[in-house]
Amino acid sequence: MMKYLRSLFLLAILTSCSKDEPVATVKVPSGYLYKVEPAISGKTAYICGERPFNDTGALVGGTDLGAQTRQVFDNVKTSLATVGMSLTDVTQVTYSIKEAAGVTQVSVSKLETVKAIEATYFAKTPSIVTAKAVSQTTREDVLIEVEVIAIK
Repeated sequence: MMKYLRSLFLLAILTSCSKDEPVATVKVPSGYLYKVEPAISGKTAYICGERPFNDTGALVGGTDLGAQTRQVFDNVKTSLATVGMSLTDVTQVTYSIKEAAGVTQVSVSKLETVKAIEATYFAKTPSIVTAKAVSQTTREDVLIEVEVIAIK
């Protein structure tokens, strides 16, 4: 009898799971997000390697640094929201901007492009903002990667 009831119970569960119901899609951040909640009040989130990919994994912006930068900031907003934070909590931003091999500084025009877009996302510029030239990124067509530290 017990075996029969267990089989009936499993059948009921499987039947209820097989119904077609809409599945909610959640936008998943494309970078790495580390959240630290110390014993003292406040929390810190580290976002590393945020890249210009949309929620389907496609590169946004092609060869347009501005479009890629906007997508990166949209991804940062999404990542922060997953841990209850926002761009107002960001205290540090590090840009890795692609330059030709052997170039050690970010070109003025690229830096101006990134800074102009940064100003549209942050009401107040984070305390620490750095930019470094890199000759390689995760993919040849990725022009910018961003690291962020946020403290709430």
